[in-house]
Amino acid sequence: MPRFTTHFKSLLTSPPAAPPATATGDTKAGGQSASRADIYAQIRTLNLAGSSSAPALPRIRYADLHLIPQTLAAFPAFYLTDHALPAPPFDQARQLLTAADHIKQGLVHSQKSTTRGYNHARHQGREWWDYSPEDGGTRLTLPDDGFQRASREYFEKCISLLKEICWEFNRSYGETVVPEGAVDGGGFSTMRYLRYSTEVFDDSQQDEGDGEMRTPSASAGYTHGQPAVVDSGGDRLPGIEAHTDLSIFTLITATDPSGLYVWNRRGKVFAAPPVDGAVLIMAGDCMTYFTAVNGKSPLDGLDAIGERTVLPTAHAVMVPARAGERYSVGVFLRPKREAVINRRVVRRQGREVLEETAFWWLALEKLEVEGRKCWLADG
Repeated sequence: MPRFTTHFKSLLTSPPAAPPATATGDTKAGGQSASRADIYAQIRTLNLAGSSSAPALPRIRYADLHLIPQTLAAFPAFYLTDHALPAPPFDQARQLLTAADHIKQGLVHSQKSTTRGYNHARHQGREWWDYSPEDGGTRLTLPDDGFQRASREYFEKCISLLKEICWEFNRSYGETVVPEGAVDGGGFSTMRYLRYSTEVFDDSQQDEGDGEMRTPSASAGYTHGQPAVVDSGGDRLPGIEAHTDLSIFTLITATDPSGLYVWNRRGKVFAAPPVDGAVLIMAGDCMTYFTAVNGKSPLDGLDAIGERTVLPTAHAVMVPARAGERYSVGVFLRPKREAVINRRVVRRQGREVLEETAFWWLALEKLEVEGRKCWLADG
């Protein structure tokens, strides 16, 4: 088992730190996290009942950014309201992702990158396009000035907002949590336009099943790892299996029905439907490294987890049967490839040495996790 999978699984089954007095998340201590089957059973129940039956995620006003560190100690995600972001570019997402196939194929990255240009996972009923910040977003994009301008504006303003959240962690902790140099120029950030639809399914890849969310093999690739979800009625549901994001923070907006679910380390599931005027903020893998106990790394296991450690937001999408298409826009704040995201003290040849972890190493490690997913991949 890759050690990345091992350490994330151990972190998410650890007792949670005591939440701050102002937070009202799941405070149950001890015990083990819910199993994968338990989590998906909750998701299916909520999927049928509607998101209004799910526990609510907190909302934070832009004027109260200082509440974010303590909120993420108790909840897996939160909505940010009263921000000054432009309207989400859903029209641009539809414009590109419903374009003719030959147009979309012309936007595929020459090296088959899954984080730049156009990609699809037809067996899961989804396709996406990643914005390329290089050269002002003029590569691997539609030759449409309005499209490029709207995409660039939304991306740049969202990245600026996510950086503000990083600096709030620095102010709250009284020390450098996220190094400013790590995200100079936006780092390796991107923005993703995503479409979930039964129209995206490739009918040559019919998936028979018993309604269980399946686990990909260890050699499975990102776009070919896991079959579609099949509900009890035999319908294939567009979606994506449980995963965490390779980012510092992720900002999400989506059309209704969202079908997005997040959960905490105890397996308590929260629906994350779109909220008018709000964006959803989730923590990525990098935050666990940035907020680990000083001198420790998540690779050390539970010793690295303190009261302020932020775990990555585990989430999945399951679009309800016959609910129509779902579009989402995700902005991922990522460090530079060479940015150091963690330093820990290890013993080598009988003496203590300082070991540094760079973002590029974490990215390569995650490639080895089944389907490039998270700790939940091996149940």
